[in-house]
Amino acid sequence: MTNSLPGTRQATLSFVEEMLNQGVLAPTDLRQYITEPQDPFDPESVCQDLAKWYRDMGIESVIGRQLSLSPCPFTRDEIVEAYQQQEIILCVPKGVSRQELGKLFRIDSWALHDPLVTPATEKQDRWFRTSMSLKPSYMNESGVRIRRLFEDEKKLHFSIERYMVFIARIRHLTNHTPDQEYWIWLPRGAYDRSGILIAGFDRYGSFNVHGWMPQFSASFVGARYGFPPKS
Repeated sequence: MTNSLPGTRQATLSFVEEMLNQGVLAPTDLRQYITEPQDPFDPESVCQDLAKWYRDMGIESVIGRQLSLSPCPFTRDEIVEAYQQQEIILCVPKGVSRQELGKLFRIDSWALHDPLVTPATEKQDRWFRTSMSLKPSYMNESGVRIRRLFEDEKKLHFSIERYMVFIARIRHLTNHTPDQEYWIWLPRGAYDRSGILIAGFDRYGSFNVHGWMPQFSASFVGARYGFPPKS
């Protein structure tokens, strides 16, 4: 039998070259298949790593289209600073609903399907950095105070969509689940107009979400937030 692999290889390379010349593929699309070590502080490497993670999870099958993340807007210095402060860089892809994120990460709750929960689907890829701590901060603060405080300090509120990405990425990187036996406020979005969602993991390790009154505070309820790029 004649070995046709050399011819197949040349035909494949020619086809890829043509796709590149026509702009159907970009050089960065091919880098996900390169296994050589990447610079973890390089913005392009950060973007490629997140995109590969999403693809490996099966996001393109879930959303029914190709994933293409916008370039990471954080500078090398900002990424180094995030690493030093034990933070991670996250990106919530645009146009992906909470139902799709739940399916992707195998997280389910009534809040993903209830029409009284305001959708907070990202209109643009949302890049931010946030703490990797397994325990939330701002304990015993009401939802009203959290919302006002973060707006004044230009911190990004968590939504249920952003929270699910955070949970899945932390599990991927650390093999631990955050917020065990804690709740956090999710001020981006609303429940039945005036309510705010709180979410976390109960003592049995189950993900739970509740619609809560924003004036409530307790020692086991805290908050998480993100920092946008400086530029």
